[in-house]
Amino acid sequence: MGNHATPTAAYWAFFEHFNAQDPHGWAGAMSYPHVRVSAAPAQVRNDQPGARTASGVYPSEADYAAMAAEAGWRRFEATGWVRTQGITPRVVHSSADKVHLAGGWTRHRADDSEIITNRVLYVMTRTAEGWGIQARFGVDGFNRGAERSTESEAALAALARLMQTLEAGDVDNWLNCFHYPLTLVGAPGDVNTMNDAEKMRAAFGDWAGQALPINYTADVLAAGVSGVTLAQSITRGDDSFQQAFLVADRDGEWKILAVSAIR
Repeated sequence: MGNHATPTAAYWAFFEHFNAQDPHGWAGAMSYPHVRVSAAPAQVRNDQPGARTASGVYPSEADYAAMAAEAGWRRFEATGWVRTQGITPRVVHSSADKVHLAGGWTRHRADDSEIITNRVLYVMTRTAEGWGIQARFGVDGFNRGAERSTESEAALAALARLMQTLEAGDVDNWLNCFHYPLTLVGAPGDVNTMNDAEKMRAAFGDWAGQALPINYTADVLAAGVSGVTLAQSITRGDDSFQQAFLVADRDGEWKILAVSAIR
C-alpha cells in the first residue's frame, strides 16, 4: 500500500522501482484498489484480447506484485529498454487526501535514444499509511511535438455533450456520453468499473436526472492519437468540484472512458 510522504514521492518511487525491476517496491507505490486505464484500443496479449479498463484493476498490493513478477520486464528489454525516465509532474487539482498529477515518461535504450514516450494523468490518494497512485489514465499514442488540435477539440466537444445532457437532466443521452467499461475514481479507495449503461443508470441515474445549471472550465492536459486527458472545474447547482477525464476514440466516437473527481 502507498506509504509515501507526498504525492510526488510516490510518483518518483513508481519509476525508481520499475527501473530496479522490483515488483514489490513497484507495487508499494500504489494505493488500492489500483487501476490503469488506457486510451489505446484493446490489444491482443498472449493470443487473448484484453481491454486495460477491464483487466487493469488490482485489488491489493499482493495482486499487483504478482502480476509484475509474472509478466517480468522481458517484453520491455526485447525493445532495447534499459530505463524509464519520468517527466517532472504538475499538480492539476488537489485536496487533503487526493491529487491529480499530470505526468508521463520516456523509455530509453542503453545509448539514451528514445523508444516511446507517453503522457499520463496520475490520481494520487492518501491513506493512513501515506500517499500512493490510485489510478493512471494513459493517453498512449503520444508523440512529442505532434499537432493534436483535432483530437483535443473532439475531446472537449465530448465533454461539452456530457455537460449539456447533465444540465438538462437527460439521463438517456447522458449515459450515451461514455464508453463502457467506464472507470470512476472517487474518494481514496473508491474505484468502480461500470460495465454498461444500465449499471451506470442504477448508480447515478437519480443524480444525473436532476436538471441543474452548470458552469465549468476545461483544459487539455495531453493529447494522443486516440486519447486526451482533460482537467475541469465545475459548479452544478450549489455543488462545486474538480474532475479529470480520459476521453477516448472508439470506432470514430469520442467519449468519456475514465473520470476522477475531487471535492
